[in-house]
Amino acid sequence: MIADAAEELLEMPFSAHDLRYHLEETFPVLYAYLYQRAQRYLGPLKYDAFEVDQVVEHVIEYLTRFGVMGGGDSAPETALDRLTNAQFYAFLNRSIQNKAIDRLRKKRPPMYTLTERESSGALEDEIDPLNEASESFWGAAPFATPEEAAVEAASQDEFRSLLKHCIKALSGAPRQFQAVIQELAELGADELIEDMRAEFPEVFPADLQLAHLSQHKDHAHKKLRHCLQKSSTNLAVMIALRITEYGEHLTGGDELSVHISTLAQEDLSEDDVRMGLKHLVTEGLLNWHGEQIVRCSSAQEKRLARFYEGE
Repeated sequence: MIADAAEELLEMPFSAHDLRYHLEETFPVLYAYLYQRAQRYLGPLKYDAFEVDQVVEHVIEYLTRFGVMGGGDSAPETALDRLTNAQFYAFLNRSIQNKAIDRLRKKRPPMYTLTERESSGALEDEIDPLNEASESFWGAAPFATPEEAAVEAASQDEFRSLLKHCIKALSGAPRQFQAVIQELAELGADELIEDMRAEFPEVFPADLQLAHLSQHKDHAHKKLRHCLQKSSTNLAVMIALRITEYGEHLTGGDELSVHISTLAQEDLSEDDVRMGLKHLVTEGLLNWHGEQIVRCSSAQEKRLARFYEGE
C-alpha cells in the first residue's frame, strides 16, 4: 500500500544487523514500532492489549527463531540479514499486517445463520468466507461495510496525492529526488513511480550517478518527513512537529523543553495540546504526566521528528 511504502521512508532507527548484534539497545525501538503497526492493522481491536500482544509477539518469535534477535555470530545468516533496510521494514510491515488480519478473522462473527449451519453440517472454519480470501472487491480485509472500504480508499488517495507533492518538492535537489525514487522502486511502489512520471515528467532528470547515496537519502528523508508533518492535520503529528520546532535545549544538556502554552497556537487550545500529548505518550514517544512544561530527551526528539500517522 502507498501509505506503508511512505512510512518506510520515514526511516526507523534500527536494522536487522542492529537486532542481531545490538539487541539490548534496539529492542525498545523495535517493540514500539511493532506495537504501533499492530494497532493500526487491528482496527477495532487496537485497544485490546491481548490482541496487540499476540500480533507483536508473533513477529518477535519469528525473528528469534531465525536468529535475527540477538543471534550475533552464533546463529547462521539468513535471507533477512541480506535485505536492505527498506526491504526489512516492508517485511516487518507485511508480517504485522498478515497476523493482524488473522486475529481479526478469529474475532469476526460468522456470516451465516444457525439454521444454515445445521443444514449444511459444515465445520465453522469451512464456511467462514474470510478463510477463502483475504481481499474482496472492496479492498483488503477486514472491512465490515462498503462504506468503510470507501473511506479507506479515499484516505489512501489523499495520502497518495500528499506523498507525490512532497516527493515532487525534492526535484530542486535531483540527487535526493532520485535517491527517493530508487528507494520506492526497492519497496515495489512501481505504480506510484509511473504515476508521478506521467503527471510530472519535468521532475524526472536523466539518470545520475549517485555517489554518497546514503547521504542524499538521509537529506531527502528529512525533507520528506518535514513535508508530511507540515501537511498533516492529525493532532498528534501536529504536536510532535511543534515540540521539535518550538522546543528549546536546556543549557549544558541535550534535553528539549517547551511550555504547553507555546504549543497552543490560534488553531489549537491547550486542551487540544494535552490530548495530542497523551496520544504521543501512548505511542511511547514521550514521558509526560500532565506537567505544564513538556520535556523530552534527544532520542525522543529524533523519534518525534520521524513521527507520522494517518488522519
